[in-house]
Amino acid sequence: MRHVTAYSQLLVKSGVERSYLLSKERLKNLAECESLEDLISQLGDSPYALLLKNIKRPTAAMLQHLFKREFIRVCNKIMDFSPEHVRSFIKSYLRYLEIENLKVIIKMKNVGAPPNLILNALHLYVEEVFGMKEKFIQAVKAENIDSVIKVFKNTVYGPILSEGLTRYKETGLTRFFDFSLDRTYYDRLLLSAENLPRGEREIALLVAGPKVDAFNIIVAFRSKLLGFPPHLTFWTITRRFYRLSERQVRNMVLSDSINSLLNYVKESFYRRFLASYGNIEELVTEFERNINYFILKNIGEKRITTPFTIATPLEIILRKEIEMKNLISVSSGIEFGWKPKDIISVLL
Repeated sequence: MRHVTAYSQLLVKSGVERSYLLSKERLKNLAECESLEDLISQLGDSPYALLLKNIKRPTAAMLQHLFKREFIRVCNKIMDFSPEHVRSFIKSYLRYLEIENLKVIIKMKNVGAPPNLILNALHLYVEEVFGMKEKFIQAVKAENIDSVIKVFKNTVYGPILSEGLTRYKETGLTRFFDFSLDRTYYDRLLLSAENLPRGEREIALLVAGPKVDAFNIIVAFRSKLLGFPPHLTFWTITRRFYRLSERQVRNMVLSDSINSLLNYVKESFYRRFLASYGNIEELVTEFERNINYFILKNIGEKRITTPFTIATPLEIILRKEIEMKNLISVSSGIEFGWKPKDIISVLL
């Protein structure tokens, strides 16, 4: 009974937010817009209207900031009504947004970008979730990458950034920060799911597990395409797996060709998500898309059969996230002058 009470308000709030989601048909209609001004007009009766109403000369980057802001608003609202253990997992899931800000600071500091330019590139409202806004502003003002790392020394990112800094000093390449941050994000996401109470754990793993395994498979493919040596790929992949064994991942990384790697994936649980057409980049894109469909389908089914669980908040957050990504694709496509059918083809 206490379990039902803890989720009762959350069911109502998530139901309201679900009712505001843009339909697939509406997204296709938005892809027909001839300009970003037209896109703003078409969103005039949506949850985005208030954020968009004062924009006079829109750019895709401007709109994308606001689409992310709306996503964060929904996440915060859902977390406000979620049990503590659910909030903890959702924060672990959303951590990638904060990591994006960190990557931006490091890359722009590396090329000597001025603080105001860096600040404009960040999504600081993400810190409504994590509460480190002042740290990020301090990092933007830091003199160099060394100083940026010192700002985050006593945070969750301290050890991760120190690891990347060692290789950065040896090579001058910022990608080692990316490797360390991405790997740690996925490791901790899986650990966060595993630390949940038993019933909730099984549901959260339906999200975290496939995402972690897909990350490792995609890293293996991209490493092969870029010609990275195996030791560099091992730096990047996670230390924890879900439906992949350590041996399977090791075989993928050490495989001597793309075809050999493809055969190892075909021997795993994830063979069902491989496309049978296109080049490797298209295959990887479709693979990731199919994984996300699989996750959303499973969480959607869990939300219906077990509504008084973590499935309810996760489902609305995943759906809102997909909507955000689709609107980002629509706005980018319009700005670049893509044909509507080409924009529609990349929608999730």
